[in-house]
Order: sequence, then C-alpha cells, then structure tokens
Amino acid sequence: MTYIAQGSAPQLHWLQQRLASRGVSATADASGLPSWLPSDWQGFYLSSGCWINIDPLHQAPLPSRLRLCLEQGISLLELDGAWQPLGADFGFMLLLGAEPATPPAALTLLDALAPLPAAWLRCGPAGSARYTRQVWEALLFMLRRHAPPSPVTQTVPDWEASLREQWQLWEQLVRLSQRYLTEQNLTADSATARQDFAEPPRQQNHYAASLASLILQANGCRHAWERLWSDFATQSPLASEN
Repeated sequence: MTYIAQGSAPQLHWLQQRLASRGVSATADASGLPSWLPSDWQGFYLSSGCWINIDPLHQAPLPSRLRLCLEQGISLLELDGAWQPLGADFGFMLLLGAEPATPPAALTLLDALAPLPAAWLRCGPAGSARYTRQVWEALLFMLRRHAPPSPVTQTVPDWEASLREQWQLWEQLVRLSQRYLTEQNLTADSATARQDFAEPPRQQNHYAASLASLILQANGCRHAWERLWSDFATQSPLASEN
C-alpha cells in the first residue's frame, strides 16, 4: 500500500513523523497523485482509492470535496483532531468523519497516528469530526476559563461574569448543533437523545448526531437557567445598591 502526503502545513509534517515512528511510510512523491486532485488539498492519498482529508485550519468546504471524490469513485475520510507537535511522539487525538466501512488501508494509517491502535473515534459521516471537535473545544475552554478558586491563587471569581460568558457560549453550541443536524438532514429526537448518548461512543453509529441532540434537549432547560440568572441578578450587591 502506498500512502502519499500532499500539503505543506506543519501539522501534516507532524503526522508524517508519527507514521514513520510507527513503521508506516508516507511519501511526498507528487507523481503518484491523480491529476484530478486539487493541489490545495492537504492530507493523504491512498493508492487503494481513498483520500484522507486533513484540514489544519478547520475551514475546508467538505461537501464539495466529498462530491468530487464520489465523482472519481473514491472515498473521502475526514480526519480532525487536536494537532499538537507532541503528537509526533505520543500520538494524536483523532476524530473521523466517514462511512462505517472504513477501508483497511485507512485503518492502518489511523491506528499508527493514534496513541494506541483503535484509540480514535468515528463520529459519523463527513462533517461529524469537525462538529465534534468544535463542541469538545468549547466545553474545554469553558472549564479552563472558569476553573474554581484554589488556595494558591486566592482569587475571588466573578460569578456573574462567568455565568454570562457560559450562557453566551451555550447559545453558540445550540446554534452549532442545530446547524449540524440541518446539514445532515436530521432532526433532534428528544425521546431517545439521552439513551443514544449513553451508549459507548465507539458503539454509536452517529456519535455527533447523538451529541447534537443531547445539547438541544438540554436547551429545553433554558427557562430554569433564565430564572436562576434572574434570581442571581436580584440578589447581587449591585442590584441591592440600586
């Protein structure tokens, strides 16, 4: 099997380093690439007939790329994740957007890039990996941004500002989830959202859809949050002074 890397992004170089350390060679010989493949795409072309799309900036128009690959009779796999230099040594957190039947040659590449074989997550069809990463990064940002006070810092948190920021971020997640389900021609099934999400992620056929449905179901509690915010505002020192 021949793996051909295309692109000049630093992230692609880290991925190639990881592959080499695991005994998987990815050449940069452009002569082996098909003529129809746009030169601005970054990722890996597999001689078995598969394109693994790497999008370092998370901005590539996936639907048009998917259509072109289908016209050429090859499969497109969307590979997203946290691209960090240390991944070259320890492996990358990988999210995959592809059909369930992943080509064997692609499985070999994914297992080599991950920290351990099979330590990567298929989130659903193309587009699901990007959505899942955006949600995870937003939740991680929320946790880091509003970490509880510690004896070391002795900093008193601004709870009002924290709640306001969390509310704004939550609204963005709701819009993101609504857009994802619309793009996938799906509707949020509130009746089974929690049950579907309770399954182990690797056993879910469409993890990203389960995640989006759960977020939209949780948004049904927004009235309770609004009451909490209202109560908090009326009891704050600024409110009592006014």
